[in-house]
Amino acid sequence: MNNNAVKSANPEALPPMSAHDFTEWGVQHVAYIKPVAQDDKTSYSIFAANGQQLGMAETLHVARATVVQNDLEPVNVH
Repeated sequence: MNNNAVKSANPEALPPMSAHDFTEWGVQHVAYIKPVAQDDKTSYSIFAANGQQLGMAETLHVARATVVQNDLEPVNVH
């Protein structure tokens, strides 16, 4: 049984989300990791949910560890 009212609510009954609210959605919880070709090798950029670049790492493993150490959930972007 689903007791979560937000998940089971009618979408029309929920308040609309502004463009600003949408860009900030997940900023405190998620970081995206994207491979980037740089000097004939692949590096990994780390981005906040709103698109702001937070950092770079030499390997995917280091990028994911950096995200987790900063209490964010890593998500890969291809």
